Formats: sequence, structure tokens, C-alpha cells
Amino acid sequence: MAKFDQGDDSVVVIIGSGAGGGTLANELAQKGIKVVVLEAGAMQSNATFINDEWKSFSQLAWLDPRTTSGTWRVAKDFSGLPAWVCKTVGGTTTHWAGASLRLQEHEFKARTTYGDIKGANLMDWPVTLKELEPYYAKAEDKMGVTRTNGIPGLPGNNNFKVMYAGATKLGYKEVHTGNMAINSQPRDDRGRCLQLGFCFQGCKSGAKWSTLYTELPKAEKTGNMDLRPESHVTRIEHSTAGLVNGVVYFDKDGKEQRQKARIVCVAGNSIETPRLLLLSASNMFKDGLANSSGQVGRNYMRHMTGSVYGTFGTALPHLSLKLVLSVTRLLSRGMSSPTIHMPARRV
Repeated sequence: MAKFDQGDDSVVVIIGSGAGGGTLANELAQKGIKVVVLEAGAMQSNATFINDEWKSFSQLAWLDPRTTSGTWRVAKDFSGLPAWVCKTVGGTTTHWAGASLRLQEHEFKARTTYGDIKGANLMDWPVTLKELEPYYAKAEDKMGVTRTNGIPGLPGNNNFKVMYAGATKLGYKEVHTGNMAINSQPRDDRGRCLQLGFCFQGCKSGAKWSTLYTELPKAEKTGNMDLRPESHVTRIEHSTAGLVNGVVYFDKDGKEQRQKARIVCVAGNSIETPRLLLLSASNMFKDGLANSSGQVGRNYMRHMTGSVYGTFGTALPHLSLKLVLSVTRLLSRGMSSPTIHMPARRV
């Protein structure tokens, strides 16, 4: 692992090592650019992941005390833990399910499609699906998303088989186990999915794409990345000209450190990124950094899922396999035929 001096102001500092930060670190390192990655969480590995839901939660989740307010249900039921995000090298790519669906065309035009929503800052995206398609394709190739680039889909468990039979009987034409960033066959020096069933607890086989064992090791091999786990950034600093020039962080021993930088990339998550920008307020930027709009920290949206539960007439032995995740495209969006994507996962 490369080690760069804290006074080296030629480095690019990346805060966070997940999907954004870890991938960016590798892309820059491959181009010969010196990178310092500051990750608040500890380093885990395929060997140290725990195939136990509750123990794994304590290992990977961001458990620092939080507060929340308002009338929403989360403020009442989980005021000390309003969101489940990860604090570990690799970020939430250690925990995610691997489902890798492209947004549909209408989803880029939410306000046009659904109209204004009182009390919400609802806007259409300034980009289109067509403009993003090349980047979707690049990401799908990098992550090895099933049913793209000739990669076969994952096998379905017994639950899937029953759902498949019912869905096709009802007239659904496209029913399969979805587009998953989980190897269905060996790829990128990683083996295929072993159907262990603990995808949310960190993939012990390494079949599921995570920056922990894909992007970051590749960046390390270039000699251009200095990865510092357990380094909790508390402030981004800037010069008298208003240009960012470094960060302040606490290391694993709780000692305050400073790292100079020519560029700082903030890749925490939907909570830590805006919080850090707001904590970095100064006399020049009284409302926090990158906040001329006044919107930093606003318009927070939780990850929403729709679930349907049912009981079968007979038992369906399925061992572990993978957690059941169903994604349905509705005919109301003008699809030529109804679609169900059902990545079969452990229940």
C-alpha cells in the first residue's frame, strides 16, 4: 500500500470507499493520479464477514448516535437510527443486494409524469435515459451485471419457480431473476455465486460486486492509492481564495489529523455527505460548502420498496439460496407487455 505525506498537496482526497469513492479511486489510480482514500469504517474481508444477520449488522452498519425529528414514522420508531447505512471499507457495496436496474425513461420525468406534489421539490432530471445509456453500459460491464454483455442470469430457487409459473399463466411475458451484479459464472477473477444466502451480510464468496475486493485492490496494485480505514473526516478546509485545500479527520486512535489536497471528492452517502458539507461552514461559506442553492441536506428520500407477501398451499424447501427480491414493471407506463423480475433470494 502506498503511503503519501499528509503535507502532499498534489494528492486527490476521496472521502468514502463505496460505490462512488472506491470506483473513483481506481479510475484515478489507473491514470497515475495519487489518491488518498479516507474511510470512516474498518477493513473487513470475505473471511471476516459474518453469516449472521444481527452480528453482521453490528459489524458493518453505521452505529454512531444520530438524531432525527419531525412527524414521520421513523422519527417516532427509530429516532436514534433513522437510516441503515454502512461504515466499513467498501461502504454499502458490502451490504447491497446487487440488484442493478436501469431507470426507465418516464422516471427521468417525474414531475412531467406525475405532476407537482405539494410540499416537495419535485423536478424532472436534467438528463435523459439516452444520454446515460453509455454509462449504464460501462457500469454493467464493470460490475458483471447478469443479462447484460452476454452474462447469463442467476438460477432461481423453488419460490421463483412457483412465482414464474403463476406469472406466466397470468400473461407476463418477461419473467426472470433480474439484472444482478452477482457472478452467475466466474468473471473478473471472482467465482460464481454459491447461493449462500447472506448477501446483505457481505459476500463471503466474492461473487457479488463490491469495491472492497474489486476496485480498491486494483487501485492498490498501481501504487497510487493510500487507503486509510477508520479515518473519520470532520471538516473540509479551504484557502483564503475559497478553494478547497485539505481535510481534517480523526484516525483510529482518535487523534486529529490533516491531509492536504489539490482536489477533495466527497463520496460518503446521502447522510454523511451533506452533513460534512454543512459542518465545513466558514466565514466565507456560512451555509456550508457547495450550498449556494441552500438545498444541501434537504430533499432527503429514503430507499423505497414495494413488497407482496403470500402463502403457498404446500411447503417449498429452498435451503438458503438468495433473498427473494421482486421488481415489477407496470403496464401503466406504456410497456408492451407486463414484466416481472424476480432475483430469487433467501427468505
